[in-house]
Amino acid sequence: MGKVQEGKSKLSELYFATARSYTLDEFNERMSKIEEIDPRIKAYLYDIGYHRWSRVHATVNRTWTMTSDIVESLNAVRDSTDYVHTVLDGVRRYIICLENKRCSCGQFQLDELLCPHALAALRHRDESFEEYYSPYYTRANLLRTYEIPVNRLPDESKWNMPQHKSEEVVNPST
Repeated sequence: MGKVQEGKSKLSELYFATARSYTLDEFNERMSKIEEIDPRIKAYLYDIGYHRWSRVHATVNRTWTMTSDIVESLNAVRDSTDYVHTVLDGVRRYIICLENKRCSCGQFQLDELLCPHALAALRHRDESFEEYYSPYYTRANLLRTYEIPVNRLPDESKWNMPQHKSEEVVNPST
């Protein structure tokens, strides 16, 4: 492969990585690398408008919408790498990173439970889902919750309370 072809290939990889950036810092760092290679390309991309091709500058937020048909999502999973997948649901696209337990819908990382998009990606990979949710949701932890007995309070009429306490009125804080 010649030097010119190698340069084009590197620039192409850098452009697509920049377009897929999730943060402004990541985007700016990659744009600086593009500018080092050829300042005219950075100017050209600026003139086009970053919002037209960059995820981090997109003016339309397509996240926070749950997929209603997991089977449809499963049929539209695209592997990007071993851990990064794209799930298409109609016209919406969700990016899932199984390694970091994140989805562009936000549910996977916030609830620490699989969202429908992550579940579709795992089913596509024919992979078990147990390692992808928080240990708080395991059977063992659920059973541990009930190891300590919780005694019911007796009927209020059977409470043994000093007279001065029973007459005390506690007002809500203001």
